[in-house]
Amino acid sequence: MPIWSRRRVETILLAALAIASVIPLRYFVESRGWFLGEIAVLCTAFVVAEFAKSTTGQSKRVKQATALATLLVWMSPILFALFARAFGSPIALEMSALTTFGAISLAVAVAATTQRTQSLSLVISGFLVLFSASISDSPHAVVLPIVWMLGCIWHLIANHWERLGLAMPDSVERNWTLRPSLLIVTVAVLAGGAYTVKDRATSSERFANGFMPTSGGSGWSDPAARSGVGTGDAAIAAKDHAESFGAVDSDIFLESTESTLFDMANDMLGDPKKKTKWERRQAMGNDNTISMHEQASKSEQGGGTFSIERIPPKKHRHFENTKDASVVQWDGPTGIRLALHRYDQFNGKDWIQSANPKTDSLTRIDLDGAPWFFDPMMRNTLNDSSGAISVGLLKVIRLDSQRLPVPMLTAGIHIKELDRQDFFGIAEDGSFLMPGREKVPPLTVVHVASVGLTEDQIRETLRVDPADDEKGDRKDLLNQYVYHWTKDLDAPYEKLQSIVAQLRTKFTFDRAGQSAATTLDEFLRSRRGGDHLFATTAALMAREIGLSSRLVTGFYVRPDSLDRMAGHASVLPQDVHVWAEVRLRDGRWFEIEPTPSYEQPRYQPSWRLLARRFLVAHRTSMAGGLLGLSVVFFTRSLWIDWLLTVVWKLARWLRPRRRICFAIRIIETRATIAGYRRPAGQSQRVWLEKLTAADPRRAEAAQRFADAADALIFGDSQVQSYRGATELVDLLPVRTITALTKEARL
Repeated sequence: MPIWSRRRVETILLAALAIASVIPLRYFVESRGWFLGEIAVLCTAFVVAEFAKSTTGQSKRVKQATALATLLVWMSPILFALFARAFGSPIALEMSALTTFGAISLAVAVAATTQRTQSLSLVISGFLVLFSASISDSPHAVVLPIVWMLGCIWHLIANHWERLGLAMPDSVERNWTLRPSLLIVTVAVLAGGAYTVKDRATSSERFANGFMPTSGGSGWSDPAARSGVGTGDAAIAAKDHAESFGAVDSDIFLESTESTLFDMANDMLGDPKKKTKWERRQAMGNDNTISMHEQASKSEQGGGTFSIERIPPKKHRHFENTKDASVVQWDGPTGIRLALHRYDQFNGKDWIQSANPKTDSLTRIDLDGAPWFFDPMMRNTLNDSSGAISVGLLKVIRLDSQRLPVPMLTAGIHIKELDRQDFFGIAEDGSFLMPGREKVPPLTVVHVASVGLTEDQIRETLRVDPADDEKGDRKDLLNQYVYHWTKDLDAPYEKLQSIVAQLRTKFTFDRAGQSAATTLDEFLRSRRGGDHLFATTAALMAREIGLSSRLVTGFYVRPDSLDRMAGHASVLPQDVHVWAEVRLRDGRWFEIEPTPSYEQPRYQPSWRLLARRFLVAHRTSMAGGLLGLSVVFFTRSLWIDWLLTVVWKLARWLRPRRRICFAIRIIETRATIAGYRRPAGQSQRVWLEKLTAADPRRAEAAQRFADAADALIFGDSQVQSYRGATELVDLLPVRTITALTKEARL
């Protein structure tokens, strides 16, 4: 069968159309990189197979290459499904199976040697096109089956007329434009049929047996299925993927006895020490009790204080009614902190949240048709920020709080299918929350947009407030640490960095050990304690150098908690963490991490700052190097002349013609250094005569040199005066050329 026969080309085109019918089902729901890579490999393998197949006089190696490329055509969807799943970007098995059908159809069309094999490729491609259209929700999906049917009808009709042409070669001509009128009639019939059934068919239903993507999914397919799971458009009962749920507002999810953040903190750090002395109090009758007092134990009300003096915990409580102990799941960068509560006043024992409990409204902005709710202050700096903007996914699992644990400098949040502005709010301390409810409904997925911060911005906008009323209450030991760690530094940011570095290197993190400190005084003396003591010390030391600071409690997203198969990191109860924040002049707060074993926030410096640091760190060596380069530059005539002299002496082994050419190059190089470059278009003889005109001895040597050069290049290669002529190189060093040019000017 000819390699480029009409029937073979038509079969290949119909198989390619079948693969194209699967693209709309996958392109918008999968990782673009993996999908485009799969299509690129498939197309490359097809081109290689066609090229190898068209090679004339195929050898054994060429045939093997053709077979391997054809095998890769139909194996590429399977290989990419395995690789993508191994690297954390799973592809739904059903979608891989459909693409494999199309790849098999294309591979069969490429390798076909008989009409029966081509017919098999047509059957496979036709099934795939019709099946893909039947499961698609797009009203335009019917276009591809119509195009495929037109191509198939053309193929069958042309094949029929070709057979007639073989029987009557004198009266029938084979070409690519057989019976166009019949094609026009076919198009009209198909278009009329499509118009007749338009809007009469119900929407496609999902298969319940799991073969196609369903709302429930399975352990393999739910991270990448198209409907419900993987998109967050519907509330569904999957478990593993962070984007598996939309907002859920149902009593079945609201009834819960999960621990609050403060219960978890007590489990990790120990209960706060109880007061032994109380002021005289007067009992209050039940009729005078304010109803809000009944909610004092709830997280949104109980977050008003945080004691740093703790009793070491005896044991940790763990959830026993679930297989997954995650508090929240995070799909985004790891090694970061998710903040819940912030405290800005410290009395020596307790951190107090003095911010106004009033909840402010968020600003709604629709981006790409999706409602986003932004912090009004952060919204103003969003467009002007030079840092990167990242969007992560937060899925609440078992968090008994109305606040949302979000990263530093969160600008806005978004929940799919939820556009009511009264569902969201922001507290005075910058914490996002869902007011009017006891807690965020479990299984709620929140898209979180946060703004990056560069080191340059921190240096330029760091707020320094020398008048700090709380400085007089500091312990002497804390003041001594601050003095010794910052006495040689001037910039506030450098002082802050020194404090954090000293705490991370000279103190030991011990959250619940027997030797762990339980008070601030013990921590400063023993240099061993929990993260709440590290954060408290860093915040107080920041105030000693004139910076506004506060304590933050929330969760730490451990780098080793990332599950690549599921695509998210699980935050557990033991990931409760305490750190500190420092204020900038524009009102924003940035994190500092003084506790060892926790990654520090990454503030990338600009190229300008890196260059300045490099200059400061290497100013001595750079000054010496600059001085050396200056000496080399101003003495270039001496050392270049010396180097050329050495090279000329080493070139005695060259043949006469090459040595004459090398000599003129040396003379011209010396003249260039002396500032007397040979003019373009002027011959070497004329130029040498003008250069040596003021010195008879050198003028005679130049004459002999020019004569020898002409004889060697244009005449006899054996010149008697050759060796005497090369003495001109020794007679014209740089200093001599400089003197000759000065005499010529005079």
